[in-house]
Amino acid sequence: MTRQLDAPPVLGSPSPGLDLRRAVEAALSELDSPAARRDRVADDLLGALARTAAIGDTCVVLPAAEAVGLARRQLRVGRVDAAHTALTGALELLTRRR
Repeated sequence: MTRQLDAPPVLGSPSPGLDLRRAVEAALSELDSPAARRDRVADDLLGALARTAAIGDTCVVLPAAEAVGLARRQLRVGRVDAAHTALTGALELLTRRR
């Protein structure tokens, strides 16, 4: 027996990079808190990058995706200020896409 859905699934993203933008906004908010968990933020950003790739949006938001990847690398080595700068740049690129 197949599962019946309330509504058919929506293919693609309503706005290219929407999920990535939301993840970047959440990451910036988390990094502004004094008890920021860098590893968790980096993992959340990786998940957003993976979802962006899975729906085929990476090519549309490539500069922002690259900035998010850079931010992840900066977080992994403890450079929170550099990660914040990269994420701010990514958010600017993603906001322009609206």
